[in-house]
Amino acid sequence: MTALLLALCLTLAVVLAVLLACQWQAARMWRMRHATGLVLQAAQAQRMADALALLHALPAAVIGADHDGVVQYLNPRASAMGGRLGDDGLGQPVTELLPLFHDGAPVDAARQVRDCVARQEVLEVARGAVLLRHLDGKRIDVQYSCAPLAQGGAVLLLHDVSARRRAEQQLEFIAHHDGLTGLPNRLHFQIRFEHGIAYARRHQALLAVLFVDIDRFKSINDSLGHDVGDQVLTEFARRVQQCVRKVDTVARQGGDEFIILLTELRTAHDAERVAEKIVAAIAAPFVIGEYSLSVAASVGVALYPDDDDDVNALIEKADLAMYAAKRHAPGTCLRYAARMQTQSYSRTILETALRHALERNEFALFYQPRMDLKTRTITGVKALLRWKHPELGLMMPLDFLPVLEESALILPVGAWVLATAVEQARSWIAQGQMLTVSVSLSARQFYQRDIARNFAAALEAAGVPGHCIELEIAAGILIDRNQNCELILRQFRQLGMAIAISDFGTGDASLNYLKRFPTDAVKIEKCFVDDLGKPGGDGAMVGAIVAMARTLGLRTIAGGVESGAQLELLAEMGCDEAFGYYLGRAMAPEGIEVLLKSSAVLQN
Repeated sequence: MTALLLALCLTLAVVLAVLLACQWQAARMWRMRHATGLVLQAAQAQRMADALALLHALPAAVIGADHDGVVQYLNPRASAMGGRLGDDGLGQPVTELLPLFHDGAPVDAARQVRDCVARQEVLEVARGAVLLRHLDGKRIDVQYSCAPLAQGGAVLLLHDVSARRRAEQQLEFIAHHDGLTGLPNRLHFQIRFEHGIAYARRHQALLAVLFVDIDRFKSINDSLGHDVGDQVLTEFARRVQQCVRKVDTVARQGGDEFIILLTELRTAHDAERVAEKIVAAIAAPFVIGEYSLSVAASVGVALYPDDDDDVNALIEKADLAMYAAKRHAPGTCLRYAARMQTQSYSRTILETALRHALERNEFALFYQPRMDLKTRTITGVKALLRWKHPELGLMMPLDFLPVLEESALILPVGAWVLATAVEQARSWIAQGQMLTVSVSLSARQFYQRDIARNFAAALEAAGVPGHCIELEIAAGILIDRNQNCELILRQFRQLGMAIAISDFGTGDASLNYLKRFPTDAVKIEKCFVDDLGKPGGDGAMVGAIVAMARTLGLRTIAGGVESGAQLELLAEMGCDEAFGYYLGRAMAPEGIEVLLKSSAVLQN
């Protein structure tokens, strides 16, 4: 019995132990599930916090709205973009929070949200959207999109693209405007011109193209430097703009050329009056730093539809008229005429032929004898360029020299002239004739980089002393008063070459220039020599130049002597040297050699 009770007690104990173990295990499982729930809740809360932090940190405005477009959430960037403080925008229609405009028209943002939710499609607006901020009315360029949410409603995402838009506008401005003057460039002018032509065709209106070029601008650049040249261009552009209306267009064509479109004209004379107004405005001195510069402009005028109805043809004809004005009288304006087309065609052919003349050895130097009026002997010659044209024969400088000087061709041709003159001087030295060869320099040549070094190389290569070469330089080149001008002249003098100033007394050059710059001689121009021996011609100008030169220790050289009477009067006045048809026309080197050997010719 006892054993049975003991067995029963053991069984109860085991059952109790099992029950206790099960209860403990259940309690343990409950505690584990509770802890896991807490962990999951905490993790979910952390994920929510991280998501909100991410939304707050986004560099874009994020707005959550319900299916009716009422704001349920907005991040700080959205509050700032809408001009609100904190959560002030919550519960408001998105249209009130964000007053948006697209291509100038107001946008109903709430309606877009409703459409987005209904269609379950993403709406994107890439360009042209503008937000007007509530706080201060500031304009903000935005790019925005609206996407539907799975649980209902939609999210709007807005990016501030104002900085990018400004950069794009700046790039667009640079692409269509001149960087120096800020004027429209050639591309922008072409666009406006095409629009103007289309308008004129529709309304049977009159318009004009003016082509404007600054005369002698390269000499300003070469003598005073590009900084001064840039300031001249800027001031030039400002003055031209003041001469036209706001509806007109002034553009920089390139370099020193400007082009103007005049629209809605009543008569052709209106365009010519504007051109004359521009010429007058430019004529006033340009004060650039320490310099007071005299600047002139040549203007060509072409009219639609009188002269042509094609954009490019009108520009070309205005250009032709401008060049005609420059040739006729620099600093004036001319209306296009049909004859200019023929002249331009001839000039184009001439320039093309000149480009090949040097390589085909078609140029030649002729020499005009120069006499010493004291000894009555030939002591020098003036080198004169001739062109042996294969079809037109021997051409004089007046027929082609202006084309050379307007283009860069003057530089290689000028170098050939100097080299040929130096070589001819060497030939005469070998024959026992020490003749001074006078060579004229253009402004382009004078201000060419390393010009003195190039001359030194030419003299050294030929083995000719510098005193055998005289450089004739127009007084107008010295008017620019650049210190480099004096430096270049001194470099020529160091090579032993003499300096003669031509055109003195015919332009703006004054006695000051002769005193300031290192020179050796003054040339008396033919227009003054012509007065000698004529009724009423007292030769006062010649006498004054001779007396002035003698005071400064300079020689005088008279050009264009055509009679014995003129020669004698020059000798009586004390002129040192002379040349002209009376003493001998320009001739080939062989003619000079014959002249030197002929004592009979020398006595005449």
